[in-house]
Amino acid sequence: MEKMLKVYIYPDGDRPIFHEPLLEGIYASEGWFVKLMEGNKQFTTGDPEKAHLFYIPFSSRLLQLTLYVRNSHKRSNLIDYMKNYVDMIAGKYPFWNRTNGTDHFVVACHDWAPAETRGRMLNCIRALCNADIEVGFKIGKDVSLPETYVRSIENPIKNLGGNPPSQRPILAFFAGGLHGYVRPMLLKLWENKEPDMKISGPLPHVKGNTNYIELMKSSK
Repeated sequence: MEKMLKVYIYPDGDRPIFHEPLLEGIYASEGWFVKLMEGNKQFTTGDPEKAHLFYIPFSSRLLQLTLYVRNSHKRSNLIDYMKNYVDMIAGKYPFWNRTNGTDHFVVACHDWAPAETRGRMLNCIRALCNADIEVGFKIGKDVSLPETYVRSIENPIKNLGGNPPSQRPILAFFAGGLHGYVRPMLLKLWENKEPDMKISGPLPHVKGNTNYIELMKSSK
C-alpha cells in the first residue's frame, strides 16, 4: 500500500486558510501535516486521475482567526465558507461527485473543526483533534489526531518525551484553570490527597512553562 498510495492535494483555496500552515502552538498538528504532505513526493501526485485519495489542505485554526467575528458567538460564516469551498471543487473537478466525497479527507485540530466540516463534508475522512462523537465524529471512518503543543518551529520536538513510565515518580498530574464542572470536582477529590497525585489549579507562571512541562514529563 505504501508503494501504491497516491494523494492529490487540491491547489485551490484562499490563503491563509489554505496552504499556509501554522507550525507553532496547540493546533500545530494540522499545520505540520499540511507542510509535510505538500512537501512529500512519495505519496502525492499532480495528476488527480492517478489519485486514490484527495486532500483538502485547510487550517481550521486559520479559518477561525481569519473569519470569526470576535464576541459574535456565531460560527455560521465559517461553516458556510467550507460548504462554498466544497461546492467550488465539486463544480470544477469530477472527483467529489463521483464518490460524494468519501475518498476525500481533511486534517483539522481546532475545537470548531467538527462543525466546520459537517454537512456535505461529513462523508469525508476527517482527522480531528476534537474526536467527540456528540458533535459528529464517526467511529470507523474518522481519525483521532493527537494535539501536540509545538513550541519551536526550528525544533518541533523540543520539550517532548521524558523518561520511560517506570522511571516517572508521579502517577497522575493535572494543573489548569477551573472552568467547567469536572475540574473543581477533580481538585476537591484529589488535591493534596495522595503523594504521587499532583492535582492543582493553575501553576505559577514561569518562562516557557517549564514547571508544567517537567511535571508532565515526570508523570505516568
